Amino acid sequence: MEKTIRWAMVGLGKISRRMLKAIRSVPGSEVVACASSSKERAEAYAKEFNIPNALTYQELADNPGLVDAVYIATHMNAHAKPTMMFLKKKIAVLCEKTFATSEKEAESMIQCSVENDTLLMEAMWTRFLPATLELQDILAGGKVGKILSTRGKFEVGIGHGPSSRVFNKAVGGGSILDVGIYPTTYTHMLLGVPEKIEAKGRLKKEVDVNCDAVFTYPGGVTATTRVSTEFLTLKEFYIIECEHATVTVPSFFDARKIIIKYKDKNVKKEVITSRGGVPFGRRGYPDGFTHEIFHFNDLIRRNIKESPVMTHEVTMQVMRMIDAQLKQVGVEY
Repeated sequence: MEKTIRWAMVGLGKISRRMLKAIRSVPGSEVVACASSSKERAEAYAKEFNIPNALTYQELADNPGLVDAVYIATHMNAHAKPTMMFLKKKIAVLCEKTFATSEKEAESMIQCSVENDTLLMEAMWTRFLPATLELQDILAGGKVGKILSTRGKFEVGIGHGPSSRVFNKAVGGGSILDVGIYPTTYTHMLLGVPEKIEAKGRLKKEVDVNCDAVFTYPGGVTATTRVSTEFLTLKEFYIIECEHATVTVPSFFDARKIIIKYKDKNVKKEVITSRGGVPFGRRGYPDGFTHEIFHFNDLIRRNIKESPVMTHEVTMQVMRMIDAQLKQVGVEY
């Protein structure tokens, strides 16, 4: 019988509520604890969601046999401390993206994982979506040819009032850390580490509210990204210009569709909405987060200490790309 993976929620805000529902929807998973810096907050969360154990971070760390995995969903500035606290207790950690606020901080977290021989993975759920996997196969298959350039956009602002965390540097706010991680990760997935990064943006309250970046690769290949936290409606897409076609992924961060428009007018446009005969959607599950949960659970069951998809090196390389953008727009952590 497959081992049931026992989870603890660490950091009890909006994103953890979404993840809680996703974990509970995955067979062989259960949430047995929640933890906060405030015992009272943990108890209120546990009561609301019927979780048997409400703990402080230290109480959870002092009871490592209680859980198999923790999901870190604190503000970005507070990812490192609890992550390393639990790794030292040999508890596997799935840490929300953006992984850290700086390359140096990310490096210390990964080093802690290696030193304690304990699984640590960045929760970049987009990398595990069926549509993302299908896109990689399409590009590797050769029919669309080599990538010539890419452009991605992620503009958001829904529900972000003046006191929102996205405008608060103290908790890791800003457009680059909040939503820039998506097109930056996608660009890295497709093209790897750039030779050059150029970024410019506008600051408000010490954080970036938008950023335009250009990533330059060998052979004149370029990738451009635009991110912002100033818009009232969600605007996001990723377009890949290839030798023989233009490949568009609408809503790429939670993709349900891939559109291929060939340069040869005699070749019919393709709209791909399934992988292996299974629709891209959520396969009966309530959230796209479930794909990374299946992956992480499998790593624990197989005693694998580093994801082959979201490797430590992938996280570090993307973090350096994020760091470069932050520094060029004038934000440093």
